Amino acid sequence: MSLTIEWPGQFGRTHAFELYPIGTTFNEVGGVYIFCKPYPGRQWQALYVGETGNLNERLNTALQRHQAWPSCQSGGATHICAKVIGSGVSGRMERLALETELRHSLNPPCNRQAA
Repeated sequence: MSLTIEWPGQFGRTHAFELYPIGTTFNEVGGVYIFCKPYPGRQWQALYVGETGNLNERLNTALQRHQAWPSCQSGGATHICAKVIGSGVSGRMERLALETELRHSLNPPCNRQAA
């Protein structure tokens, strides 16, 4: 059984995600995910926010090829928060909108692009 973490979005909204240790096998479904770690004074610190059409491929079988994985690893990532969001065009649009909202509200360090 996983723990539910509420991440603050924009405009006073919060978004519930399930918390899993890195290395968890996921179903092959679309979703938004957050690499995170425990943080003193707060429950969790978001290191990276992303979206995918296949959580298991992105976060398990292809994790070593993830462009942000090296910086998340060196930043101390221990867990993944995941929220399943459907497939198809509408699911992809919903995932992209939530990913963008959370990147802006959480400002995760591993999402920052090098100049």
